[in-house]
Amino acid sequence: MKNLLLCGSLLLAGSAFSQVLTEDFEGLGGALPTGWASVSTTPGTGDYITGDASVANAAAYWPVPASSDFAMVNDDVCNCDLSAAYLVTPSMDFTGLSGVVVTYDFVDDITYGPSLPHEVEVSIDGGTSWTSVYTYVVDNGNLNWQNSLVPLGAATDGASSVMVRWFYNDGGTWATGIAIDNVVVKEPAQNDASLTGVSVDRWALINSNTVLTAEVTNVGGNAITSLEIDWNDGTSHVQTITVNIAPGASASVAHPTNVTYATAVEENIAVTITAVNATTDGDPSNNAGSALHNTLSQQTDKAVVFEEGTGTWCGWCPRGAVAMDYMAATYPSDFIGVAVHNGDPMTLAAYDGGAGISGFPGANVDRALLGVGVSQTAFEGYYNDRVNMGVPANIVAAVSGTGANVTIDVSANFYTPVSGADFRLAVVIAEDGVTGTSAAYNQANYYSGGAQGPMGGYEGWADPVPAADMVYDHVGVALLGGYDGQAGSVPATIADGTVANYSFTYTVPGTSNRDNMHAVALLIDNATGEIVNAKEVSISESGSVADVDAINMNVFPNPATDNVNVAFEAAGDYTITITDMSGRVVSTNVLSNLSGAQNIAIPVADLMSGNYIISVANDAASYNQVLVIK
Repeated sequence: MKNLLLCGSLLLAGSAFSQVLTEDFEGLGGALPTGWASVSTTPGTGDYITGDASVANAAAYWPVPASSDFAMVNDDVCNCDLSAAYLVTPSMDFTGLSGVVVTYDFVDDITYGPSLPHEVEVSIDGGTSWTSVYTYVVDNGNLNWQNSLVPLGAATDGASSVMVRWFYNDGGTWATGIAIDNVVVKEPAQNDASLTGVSVDRWALINSNTVLTAEVTNVGGNAITSLEIDWNDGTSHVQTITVNIAPGASASVAHPTNVTYATAVEENIAVTITAVNATTDGDPSNNAGSALHNTLSQQTDKAVVFEEGTGTWCGWCPRGAVAMDYMAATYPSDFIGVAVHNGDPMTLAAYDGGAGISGFPGANVDRALLGVGVSQTAFEGYYNDRVNMGVPANIVAAVSGTGANVTIDVSANFYTPVSGADFRLAVVIAEDGVTGTSAAYNQANYYSGGAQGPMGGYEGWADPVPAADMVYDHVGVALLGGYDGQAGSVPATIADGTVANYSFTYTVPGTSNRDNMHAVALLIDNATGEIVNAKEVSISESGSVADVDAINMNVFPNPATDNVNVAFEAAGDYTITITDMSGRVVSTNVLSNLSGAQNIAIPVADLMSGNYIISVANDAASYNQVLVIK
């Protein structure tokens, strides 16, 4: 815990800015820091306390993002009158100071109306009277941590008894609450820009003109009208950019010089604010950032993975089932949906725990958007935002095996170099058509009767929907390689053209129908936890890829340059296809009335260098191998 409170007369002379108070609420065991106070319309249960995200979400409907300790007033837990709940600082001496501001992090989602946006108020007479200096601009449903900088106003200049308080009003409803952290009261430098983030596409095709954007907050006393920003990959790219950023405001500033490379490379781009308003920044300690950027030798399709948290006990969760079915029907080639069950007979504990979804229905999208809202419209928005993103690798999955024994061979074909990588392959087994007979399979249904509007037919069903009428699809039933993926399945150093292969095995339970099951192959970036790309294939025995040993299939030479030979034992009609890693068929040979040992020569001189799938198929099965063209 840091709790620093300084009198104006004791501030360090010659500092670019003067810090009056700083508080991060750490390690207080639920209490507020010394000198801080909580004033509430419901003292006791309605007071501000300190704690972490688990304390905030104790009643399951306020999933504050994971963080260390912070201050909070928790309406979700108390369900009490919080029409006036104040968090109050100690009295501070601003003698000799002017233009003082307060900065703080907060979560104020206002998910359940009519709760009102929080305000910041100031007193210069020791708390006798108060003036509002800031009202949060509402962003309903935003459960992310945000940062705010609030000028405390000219009335506080030189004042000797200044107090600041945060005002929360639940609007007379059972709402969530407000979380506050990292409070700093300071006299800022006059020209002070903070680089809070750098945005550039992580993966982009070679020769693309990619925009680099600096996220800048004005933490100084003057409006910022110009910034000098340098992005540097070994070569400096300095530009002076005209902006208009008021004190306390933020802006996304696009650098005029695009990022572009003619070959597949990996670059760690350093970004620095080198001047503010044509002068030296008053606090250069917050002026630097960086971002990784890779260029791709070729583009490949991306699938978007939705892991939707649901449960039979959850009356709003039919909304998730309707959204999943809509997306699967509308975007069958690049939407992948898995239902992650919680608290019911279909729960897979490792999956439920790994996903960490706390508000139901909720969803993780590519494990990049976590705990997001669920609806048909929302899902379509997340999908559209992500489906055209560049990805470093194509995923190929082939299923083989008979009966209950299934092998899933997964390949990740990389189109860019990556050093120090921590990618992992994994497979999720999902099942459609899951049913049960016990009451635990009854689906709670708050849409029953139609008062909540139409919901894919659930408005016509009872609450709960009887188990006999329920069929559950997309159910996640197994994790192969674990939630985080199989360690060591992808090398740490990757070159353009590297192919990572891993074989997963699965035994289909006797209670499941293999024809209703799918394997979702994932490429996971373990450094971020995000799903980079994915591929979904059926594990139905009738549609699976057979073991090449069954026909003594051999592909040689491999790698090939001019011609490739495909040897196999034949009996009947066959089609030999070569498919690139984007799924495009580049060669087809139809062969009839074959019998016995075959050696088929196929010209490949016209194919570009890279990895392909060569397939020998008849009416009974398909036999695949990876082919490398040099």
